[in-house]
Amino acid sequence: METNRPTFQLEANEQDERKPFILGNTKAIELTQLQEDYLVPVFSRDNVETISHTDFINVVADAAQTFFHGEQFTPPQIRVSHEMIVRTRSGNGKLVENLEKDDSGSYYQRMMFMIELPNISYTINGNAMNLQIVGVRSYSETNLLGNSSQKQLFRLGIGFLNRCCTNMLLSTDGVKFDIKVTNPADLYRYCIELFASYNYRQHIEDMKRLGNTIIDVSTFAQFLGKARLYQALPTHIKNELGLPELILPEAQINQAARDYFSDENFSGYGKQLTAWNFYQLLTNYKNNYIDITMERCVNAYDVAKGLASAINRQDDTWNWFIE
Repeated sequence: METNRPTFQLEANEQDERKPFILGNTKAIELTQLQEDYLVPVFSRDNVETISHTDFINVVADAAQTFFHGEQFTPPQIRVSHEMIVRTRSGNGKLVENLEKDDSGSYYQRMMFMIELPNISYTINGNAMNLQIVGVRSYSETNLLGNSSQKQLFRLGIGFLNRCCTNMLLSTDGVKFDIKVTNPADLYRYCIELFASYNYRQHIEDMKRLGNTIIDVSTFAQFLGKARLYQALPTHIKNELGLPELILPEAQINQAARDYFSDENFSGYGKQLTAWNFYQLLTNYKNNYIDITMERCVNAYDVAKGLASAINRQDDTWNWFIE
């Protein structure tokens, strides 16, 4: 499949003024800069290029414009990390301080991008939500010492972006964490399959219902304490208790506790809060590494839904966290 160059109809001015959707150790980069100024790693055994970061973005954007025909798309917001420096032949043997521009090159090991569809927009509790598509690529998960016959791993998600805080709102039904392909054509096919299987209207309705559940102060405090205890529990005890998966790190839990008192959009100010606000407190954390952030966004949604179901006595899966 020859990669097309999708056309983006909107400017990125409003996006540029917002808080980045991920921080951590990442930096922003333009698509043209990523394509023109950085190398594409190859498989050392046969010298065949990997699927580049820019090809990944363009394939996803092309699939999105095909599936959501007629919709507007914002230019991709791209964040990269872990710059890998390589030397060209002309730089062999030179001291670092003597290297010239053509003596070395680099590529970013990890890349994450987000594209918004601003006309597919909803409001939940006064928060504007735009449909978004996100993708993640990490060369650390590809054996560059092998050959091009091996499959390369990609992550892809479709969900919503909370515009007031750039929180990524993803659900299990809207993500694929293990797309493994050897060529852009198969990657395109996986994109279309994910877009077709995701019901964004149902996702919105499910998130709206979180606003109907109240979490009181003692329940919130109980969750914070149990979430910290969970990290210390041996695996066999978690299995014996039948506990659900909680992969949010302690730093993310601590940030939610601080934001509970101070966040301008979702704080409880020491009082009760809705399960919707609780969900946003969990997703406010922007310091995850690129290659784990989508998984933690999905887990935050599972936590919020699970606690709401436990409080409403609809499901006891998450009861341990608030007992």
